Amino acid sequence: MPNHSPHLLTSGRRLWPVVDSIRFIALVSIFLAGLSEQVQAVEPKWAIVQRHGPFLVHSEFPLDRYRHVLDSLDTLPARFHKTLDLPVTGQPIHVHLLSSRRRYRAHVRERIPDRGRRRALYLKAPDRGYVFAYRHNDWSRDLHHECTHAMIHNALPYLPLWLDEGLAEYFEGPPSESARSHPHLVRLRWSIQLGWTPSLERLESRRGFQSMATRDYRESWAWVHFLLHGPPAAQRALADYLVAIRQNRPPGLFSRWIKPRLPAAADALKMHLSDLSR
Repeated sequence: MPNHSPHLLTSGRRLWPVVDSIRFIALVSIFLAGLSEQVQAVEPKWAIVQRHGPFLVHSEFPLDRYRHVLDSLDTLPARFHKTLDLPVTGQPIHVHLLSSRRRYRAHVRERIPDRGRRRALYLKAPDRGYVFAYRHNDWSRDLHHECTHAMIHNALPYLPLWLDEGLAEYFEGPPSESARSHPHLVRLRWSIQLGWTPSLERLESRRGFQSMATRDYRESWAWVHFLLHGPPAAQRALADYLVAIRQNRPPGLFSRWIKPRLPAAADALKMHLSDLSR
């Protein structure tokens, strides 16, 4: 629901070491003075500080070897705007890149108690957004995922959990990544063969990260891909839904929103996924 009070919005990517594939988002209302000062406390000595579009990147390690990551980050806002017709302006987004898991955990825990187990994190403070991540084999996807959350919450006052995560999943890969080779599609193909039926109502029942399972993130990605690349009625349903949210006209549950526009949406999604598998 829309936020009407000072708050801390966090979206965390992947717990480790136990459940590496689970990502979650939690909305925590807080009424603490000086939140920004708390988040900015104990700044490391950054080796690099440079701007990339709406992102002000602070890195503990040199970025020369990771030019491809930064080039991809540079293109993310334009992809986001072109795909969703949403603005990429708003609060500044500070990206903190830590050199190791240990450094990341210490950095996050100084600012947000009990959030250090997440592999990457987006945080919305009253005057700016933050993305925290650390260097590892797959940190580029983590970075894109959380930066997508940051742009979403700069552009919109709120978004349903499943749609927020589905969009972050969609944009986390490089522009060249084909849906046909996406890891989610392989799992979804098996699920369809085993009788799985998509359900927006099931996704909408997930009220917090505790109830989101790996399969929910896969299905969220599937719905987003379908709504962006499926039949015109599906694409229009998503576009109009985002416009309503942006204009503060609460559109209600998306499952109810899409039903008169595309009555057999679940069947159409399965057909869309089957077509991608060919």
